[in-house]
Amino acid sequence: MKYQIRLACNQDFKSIIKLMEAHAQFEGQPFKLTIKHNSLIDLNTLPITFFLVESDNQILGYMSVVKQFSTWDMDWYLYLDCLYLVDKIRGYGLGKDLMQQVKVFAKKQNISKVEWQTPISNLPAISFYKKLGALSKEKQRFFWHVPS
Repeated sequence: MKYQIRLACNQDFKSIIKLMEAHAQFEGQPFKLTIKHNSLIDLNTLPITFFLVESDNQILGYMSVVKQFSTWDMDWYLYLDCLYLVDKIRGYGLGKDLMQQVKVFAKKQNISKVEWQTPISNLPAISFYKKLGALSKEKQRFFWHVPS
């Protein structure tokens, strides 16, 4: 399969939304399209970077990263928010290629650490990350809805 990994541009808005929905479904989570999704129309205004996997003019996967600061380490790191590939392209090494891209991206920004999380039920992802040599931490993730 021929493919390329590239940075997303504003014209990729609809493809990114479709992949986000598929990713939510894959993890058994609801996906609610709101007016806030329109922020993706102008990616240059967001503090997030999207990498896309494209083959035959079709977007088949994405990875999103955000630069964050760690108060414990007193240093910047990249937080890998999402990595998702459609079913038909899993197992061909594209996830590994995406992870290599995030390492290159981090080095260009003089960042030496990338962090992410995955649901404990996503055993294929956990196995994949361990094969890459990634280390894991035992933590609980919490969230708190703040009413508008």
